[in-house]
Amino acid sequence: MIKDKQNQNLIFGRNPVKEALRANRVNKVFITNAFSDKEINLLLQEKQPYIRIVSNNELDQKVNGVHQGIVAEIKPYEYLDFDEILRRSRKVEVPIIVILDGINDTHNLGAILRSCDVFNVSGILIPKHNQVPLNATVAKSSAGAINYVPVAQINSMQNAIQKLKDNGFWIVSTDGSAIIDYNQIKYDFPVALVIGSEGKGVSQLVIKNSDYVVKIPQYGHVNSLNASVAAGILLAKIRN
Repeated sequence: MIKDKQNQNLIFGRNPVKEALRANRVNKVFITNAFSDKEINLLLQEKQPYIRIVSNNELDQKVNGVHQGIVAEIKPYEYLDFDEILRRSRKVEVPIIVILDGINDTHNLGAILRSCDVFNVSGILIPKHNQVPLNATVAKSSAGAINYVPVAQINSMQNAIQKLKDNGFWIVSTDGSAIIDYNQIKYDFPVALVIGSEGKGVSQLVIKNSDYVVKIPQYGHVNSLNASVAAGILLAKIRN
């Protein structure tokens, strides 16, 4: 029995595998005899990846989590070029690009990808270092959105911000100590939304180079919002 829970290219569960099949990202599929999802079975016939019939116990050994009778080995995720994301943004009347300033939780990144897909974000920029990369865990958390939202890696946050400004974007960062409520701005311009890391937030240098620094008012006892939740709230406001 092969134990490969450390394999970073394994995804599992019906929805993540289905979206990966649709996006032609699947190399191998491990499936039980009892698996009976009609839509996925049709995709397997169409895409024809390598398929291996295994026991439910073997799938348990492969992954940590509820696999629903199917596990897939996917191709490594590739990053798009920053210039390509800018090119795509020009096709949108009011484009949005999201910049992640050091997100280190795979589930946060996956959830942010989902929100970016929902609100038609042109792309995400992430630093090459001190940032969780695209991987199978992110793919599962994104519920397939990883296949539709382009992501580019950047070497310098400051250079990326300047390039966005040169291309007509306004930089909007989030910070709990900001004076401006996020609802006070009319987002009728190209927006580059900066979401900070889970622990440190947006770096002071990025805030200094932002056109707007906004906060989400909070009324509860825990004075903190998860990065992905904050991203969803802000993207909903910007898009609508």
